[in-house]
Amino acid sequence: MRVEESITIGELSRRTGVNIETIRYFERVGVLATPPRTSGGRRVYGTGHVRALGFVRRARELGFSPAEVRAILSLGGSAQASCSEVREIAAHHLGVTTRK
Repeated sequence: MRVEESITIGELSRRTGVNIETIRYFERVGVLATPPRTSGGRRVYGTGHVRALGFVRRARELGFSPAEVRAILSLGGSAQASCSEVREIAAHHLGVTTRK
């Protein structure tokens, strides 16, 4: 069994290039899974958070709203999501962007 790496919020910020306050915001709005906490109350992130936050950062840079990012992530990743579901969300976003 593989033991997950424990990462502090500062390290997560350094690895992903996302500001600490932005990470907390993404947790509050449900875009990033809330991490477990130590007995002292510190957040403990794992490698899954690094991957997810990298995806969220890129999606936000492309102009996807937090709700759209949350919808894509809720599909369960490449092992569970159908391409048509992701394509539908992306097409909707493209339509909104084109109208702007």
